[in-house]
Amino acid sequence: MNPIRPSTSTACRRQRGSSAVEFAFVFPVLFLLLYATVVYSYVYVLQQGITYTAQYLAEAAIAVDPSPASTHDARIQSRVQALASNQLSWLPASQRARVIGTNGELVIPSFQTVDGANVVTITLTFDLSNRADFFPTIGPLPPLPAQLQARATARI
Repeated sequence: MNPIRPSTSTACRRQRGSSAVEFAFVFPVLFLLLYATVVYSYVYVLQQGITYTAQYLAEAAIAVDPSPASTHDARIQSRVQALASNQLSWLPASQRARVIGTNGELVIPSFQTVDGANVVTITLTFDLSNRADFFPTIGPLPPLPAQLQARATARI
């Protein structure tokens, strides 16, 4: 037996538990990376979803018959509110209510005249400020904006 090199069984005994220590150091970092990826991906999908919905609703406002002119704006509003719920049906009901309300009542088109043309603007806002923090001692992690907003404009 070589006195300089320890025996194989002695070396294995000294290595026992090192995997657990390495795992304890690496796991929190990997978990935070995975968590941040999932959260940011979901926020990205939400932003794209409400942006597409705002564009769709602005296009739907164009399709409303302009006569009689006295009720045109009201008919646009009712059509946009009715279509908003269908367009965001993929969202859970609680989150859909944060964007458009229970029956679309939060979707209120604004009407303006720009360069002599009538314009309708649809604005959707998703409030992220009252989300539960997964890490209450650290604070909001990962940092997110307080709200997501999408705006689309169409000439009537």
